[in-house]
Order: sequence, then C-alpha cells, then structure tokens
Amino acid sequence: MLLIERLVVDVVSVMQTSNTYTVYRNFLDNDFCEYISSIYTEQFTFTPRGTWNAYTVNNGPIHKKICQNFSPIIPDNYTVSWINLTVYNPGDHLRVHCDEKSSLTIISELSDDYTGGRFMVDKDTFLSLNKTDVVAFNGSKVLHGVEKVKTGVRLSLNLWTHPISYNI
Repeated sequence: MLLIERLVVDVVSVMQTSNTYTVYRNFLDNDFCEYISSIYTEQFTFTPRGTWNAYTVNNGPIHKKICQNFSPIIPDNYTVSWINLTVYNPGDHLRVHCDEKSSLTIISELSDDYTGGRFMVDKDTFLSLNKTDVVAFNGSKVLHGVEKVKTGVRLSLNLWTHPISYNI
C-alpha cells in the first residue's frame, strides 16, 4: 500500500497572506496529490453539483488521511464537515459564490497540466495555484470561484471546516 504522509513543511516560510485569504505554496506532498488523483473515480462518490463534476469523500481511511495532511492549517477546535474533489474540464468554471456552511474553506491543487482555471477571490483577484499549493479563507464570507479552464484538466481537493460548536 502506498504510504501517504505529508512532508513536514515550515508553513510560515511558504505562506502568502492577504486580508481575506492565505496561500500555502508547496504545502502538499506531490505523492499525496498523485495518489488522490489516481483513486478519486473509484474511491470517492460521484456527486455532481449543478454543472460541475464533484466527487465526495465519505468517512473512512481516505477521509482520515486527507484530514491528517491538512491538520497543520485546520485549527484544533475545528472539524471537517465535507471533502470533495472537483474536476474542471476545458470550458468548465465555477461562478463566484460564498460557501453556505464553511468557516474555513481549503482549496488545494492536485494537477498542473491545464491552462486557465485560475482561482478567483473577491471577483477581481486571480490566484495562479500550482500542484501542491493550498489556499484557505472564510468560505462563508469571501466570494470565490474558478475562471474557465482553457486546456487540460484541473483537479481540486476542497475541504469545508467549521468550529466544533458551530450549528449547521
């Protein structure tokens, strides 16, 4: 079995912070990204949302492993309420929106063989995220989306989190 352990990274040295979001460059291990990219069609549940292709991670060993990989940026008093992998094919995009039930939304890039598909924050800020990069923000308050993918396939692993005492 492939061992999926996140490399210990000095998170402070790779952070880019604004008032509304934090980007963690090279946060994930490349092997972790490859592993998740290779298993999602068989191990995740296909749960399309509107016009986009989404795969939900149910509770179990993979859910636990994903949570462990993101634990350095998830506060101790938070819980992960939803994990999903989104597939953006050429022409796909995600309209600017806020997440209904996420105090801390975490978006990670699992692929880098696409053009377009930049992550949008507040309608006018475009972030070019590379494979292994992560962006975190308050999903219920920060407008965000994905511009149209021009070529290739963009794979994003997304987590919704909230304080343990939060009523959803």
